[in-house]
Amino acid sequence: MSDTTDWLTKQLSQLQEQEPSFINRSILEATKALVAEQNKRIRQAQDEIDGRIWSPDKW
Repeated sequence: MSDTTDWLTKQLSQLQEQEPSFINRSILEATKALVAEQNKRIRQAQDEIDGRIWSPDKW
């Protein structure tokens, strides 16, 4: 994960621990899952770009 993603995940976890409402804790948990999924998709897109750049049939 990137530094920004790590920071955001930690902040969301801290907020989640302090939150008394179950609904708000659930929203924060879903937000953490969304951040992780976005990070995964960004990494996949970067890997795809790298793969296409280095593809021998494109040379």
